[in-house]
Amino acid sequence: MALKDFIGNEHAVRFLRRMTERGTLPHAWLFSGPSRVGKRTLAIEWAKLLNCQSPLRTDGGLDSCDQCPSCRHLSPDRPSYAQTHPAVQVVDTMMAAYWEAVEKAKEPGEVDPAKLKPKLSLGINAIRIVRETLSHQTLWRYRVIIVDEAERLTEEASAALLKTLEEPPDRTLFILVSATPWAIHPTIRSRCQPLKFRLVPPRIILSLLKAKGLTDEEASLLAKLSMGKVGWAINALRDSTWRQAREHLFNLLNMMVKMSWWDVFKFAEVATRGLEEGESEGETTMASQRRQLEELLEGLMLCWRDVLAASFGVDDLIVNTDWLPMLRQVAKSPERAVKMLQELRRTYRRIRPPFNANPQLAFEILAIQAIESALQ
Repeated sequence: MALKDFIGNEHAVRFLRRMTERGTLPHAWLFSGPSRVGKRTLAIEWAKLLNCQSPLRTDGGLDSCDQCPSCRHLSPDRPSYAQTHPAVQVVDTMMAAYWEAVEKAKEPGEVDPAKLKPKLSLGINAIRIVRETLSHQTLWRYRVIIVDEAERLTEEASAALLKTLEEPPDRTLFILVSATPWAIHPTIRSRCQPLKFRLVPPRIILSLLKAKGLTDEEASLLAKLSMGKVGWAINALRDSTWRQAREHLFNLLNMMVKMSWWDVFKFAEVATRGLEEGESEGETTMASQRRQLEELLEGLMLCWRDVLAASFGVDDLIVNTDWLPMLRQVAKSPERAVKMLQELRRTYRRIRPPFNANPQLAFEILAIQAIESALQ
């Protein structure tokens, strides 16, 4: 894969190509925008171009050859702990878990990556390892540090990273990636060149899915369900678990519509049931569960958006078209749909950094709000 193969957000690709050709690059960047629209992927592809040994001049502009030893060491599909490029480092919650496991291991090579679970946050230890790496000289054109989900940096880690950003090593670029940039330390944000990403138009995702061999009906459903998140659509092609997740959403939506005071605890239990426990104890397990709940809440927000569209009779905007009969039964009050969308958004923020609310309690509050919305 090279920049020419990147799907969506063409403005970001053009901007990075133009900056690369000029050769005057800010040392810190902030890639922000909705999740799963390609922010991390583009960061890696740009790092590939910056260190490519045989860059190409294409119709779209400068691009990596995707064939030289440097390019072959970088792939957006590889987990961060499997990246082997000596000048490009991806720092994320999985990498933090890997470094922690390596420190605890009695012998080198004892760590089993298959048992790793992402950390809930990026702590000071991860930034210390990065700073140690930066203390070594490099012969590569650029050293690139990609911090994925930068909003998960702890206060200590943010302070350590800020010190590095204030005195950056030569020919070193920091790329912070975040879907919630407001949660990043404001002083760090002020030192970064912003680059905002947008949702990818459904027609582009639809064309991509058809090119992958899906029928028109299958491609249309997935393109709508992706809600402009091309990464979600690509992942859905590889993993069919989205079908079970969608059935779970249907059941939860029915519960929210018919909720009584006796169902509050049951709703929270059903919503959090079946979460992946993880192999290790403590923070990594909690992080894995919270991520699954974030996806669940995003799905519920999509459901209530459909309810809102049905309440106004705008069927063309409904994503879950096969649920239309049920959606029309629910869509008696657009005010209720708006209130539930607001409450779902609040719940989403509560369980994410920096608040990290207890998920069970957060969903119980959501259930209470669902009841009150029906009484108004």
